[in-house]
Amino acid sequence: MDTAQDDPTGLPASAATLYRAALGPAGASAYLPVIARFEERGRSAMVWNTRAALGQLAWLVYWRLWGAALAQAGLALAAAAALGWLWMRAEGVPTGIRIGLTASALVLWCALPGLWGMAWLHRGLRERVAAAVEQADSFQEAVERLERSEYGWRVAGLVAAAAVLVVVALLAGVVGQQWRPAAVGAAQVQSPAPPQRAPRLLPSPPVASPTEAPPATPAVLPVQAPVEPVAAAPTPAAPEPVLRPRPRGFGVNVGMFAREANAERAKARLVEAGLPVLDDPIESARGPLTRVRVGPFERREEAEQAAAKVRALGLEARVYAP
Repeated sequence: MDTAQDDPTGLPASAATLYRAALGPAGASAYLPVIARFEERGRSAMVWNTRAALGQLAWLVYWRLWGAALAQAGLALAAAAALGWLWMRAEGVPTGIRIGLTASALVLWCALPGLWGMAWLHRGLRERVAAAVEQADSFQEAVERLERSEYGWRVAGLVAAAAVLVVVALLAGVVGQQWRPAAVGAAQVQSPAPPQRAPRLLPSPPVASPTEAPPATPAVLPVQAPVEPVAAAPTPAAPEPVLRPRPRGFGVNVGMFAREANAERAKARLVEAGLPVLDDPIESARGPLTRVRVGPFERREEAEQAAAKVRALGLEARVYAP
């Protein structure tokens, strides 16, 4: 084989001719200079290829890089399964983190072929050139074999690449339709639920206790009016958590939440599971709290079954008796 470097790319003339035959006219003008650098170094390296990054599986299929295409498809399926679990099952993960992980997976999926596509192509071309030289009786016959193979696959490769793009687009649409209800549900959990909140705010006793005390003392001297707030202000804070009414029957204590948004999220998950939810505001030394319960139930067995459902949602559950 001639080793004189009389080709503009710096490759020996014979090697350049074989690579041109394997790449075809369009591929040779785009990729042969990079292949020449690889051959000069004696190894492949990371080189950014925008066509490989955007074309993804279609680019790999067009250049018949079957091993890399299967690996990229497997990575896509694994990433889709992980992201599906993240959006549909991991309820405690904030929406911002879900979006960030999804964007990172898409960037990684595009970066792999973009950075290593040329290295994969170089390896595949070397294997094709070596097979053609081994099977041919002369150098010219090896070149003709590579040209026939490239020309015969050119149209079929374009059709196969287009089909891959269509399949990927369809799968992306199906996955998006599956994830959309989970994303909408995550957004709805964070919004308040006024239908449940309005009726339970009415029977709050903290407002009733200070208003009932003044009617008993207006007939007394007005001098005692400034003394009343000083003595009455600290007294309701301590007993109020103890005087909260408990519904008759068995029930399940889920927890007391300092943040109303957390209480609303817990209530939404309980209602979605088909459980009757009770909640009431409580004033404590730490500030206002929201107590969330499930019930009431006539039998303890029903309360125990409800507690099992609550624990399955990842929430605390403690059965109380009437």
